[in-house]
Amino acid sequence: MQQPQPPRHLLSVWNPSYADDAMDRHLEVLLRWAAFRRDGRADDDDVYVWWAKLRSPNRQAPLPHAGEVLELAPQIDAGIETHLYLTDYSSLYVAHLVEVTAENVLEEFPDERDHMPTYYDQHDADFWFRIWDIRRLVAGDPPATIEELKRLRNVRYHDRPVSLYGGIVDLPLIVTREDGASWFSDIGALTEGRRWAERDAELRGETERLSAELRDNLLGKEIWDALESSSRTFLTTAEAVFRARRGDPGFDFSGSAVEVTKAVETELNALMFPALRRILAKAPPARREVRTNEGLLDLGGRVSHQSLGTIRKLLDDDTTRQPLRTALPHDWRWLEGELPAQLEPIRDLRNPAAHDRSVAREEMGRLRQSVLGIGCEGLLIRIVRAKLRSRG
Repeated sequence: MQQPQPPRHLLSVWNPSYADDAMDRHLEVLLRWAAFRRDGRADDDDVYVWWAKLRSPNRQAPLPHAGEVLELAPQIDAGIETHLYLTDYSSLYVAHLVEVTAENVLEEFPDERDHMPTYYDQHDADFWFRIWDIRRLVAGDPPATIEELKRLRNVRYHDRPVSLYGGIVDLPLIVTREDGASWFSDIGALTEGRRWAERDAELRGETERLSAELRDNLLGKEIWDALESSSRTFLTTAEAVFRARRGDPGFDFSGSAVEVTKAVETELNALMFPALRRILAKAPPARREVRTNEGLLDLGGRVSHQSLGTIRKLLDDDTTRQPLRTALPHDWRWLEGELPAQLEPIRDLRNPAAHDRSVAREEMGRLRQSVLGIGCEGLLIRIVRAKLRSRG
């Protein structure tokens, strides 16, 4: 049977000569409309921003792959999550594409001007991309940007990994991802329904600084690079608040505690469900389906983000245990033995009912130590090392 083709995505570079910070100009538009929605002045469908692939004045001929770029429209219309990766060689963002067009949006749809930066008035564009959300993957770290881009395959260059230097020609590149990453499907479970752009705007400068601090002085590059992008975001946000307010004994750290538990939850999702899928993909339904509080879960397919409570129950389920033993031969004893007890206090904090209670500085300190590994082997390090072994 022929394997289905992976979804196609796009990669482009923003040019700093067009605006003082092109990414910030687009985020300002998106965040302004998000604020209108919160105030009741706009619907959720009104929250978007246009990103244009500007035409170089030095290029006279049409783009050789223009038709292939526009062929992403049916994929988007089919409801397949489609991405536009954006970089300035130092940072990397991923945008959720909801429309791609070669029409001159600026001239033909003047009402759309409120959904784009003003500097577009001065330039011609090859394509217009309507974006529903923008998520920061790497901030101000060229080596990390290079490593993250290697996960993308350049369709027009024999599916080779994207090379930041020498491979960025005929933009936008058409790319695929072997891991099938879905950056926006779990927005309800991880961001309380807000756009990722809204989350990333919080404590932006401090979280960017702390990314390097956690990588270089605590977790180490190998572990940091292997963390899911969501986990890095949650950890830096929590750490920024903790360091800023740890001198205040009366401060409520419940928000930071939830961020740390989200990182644990995200890493366990990334460890367990891809491993189970490899073992159970061709198994009959009786061996691959389990019943959870949310309904029937097919462990042989792509599993949406699951809560710590569900993960904790799956660790005790016979349907899950045997394939995990096969998929994770070096770590299944830890998964069945030590991990459930380690998850109990973290699961209690992740429970939505716990969001209304206060978390004192001492409790946050204990959580931080056990998860990050301050004075001990951290839970996150244990999970990530198992994930790395699982991936060979």
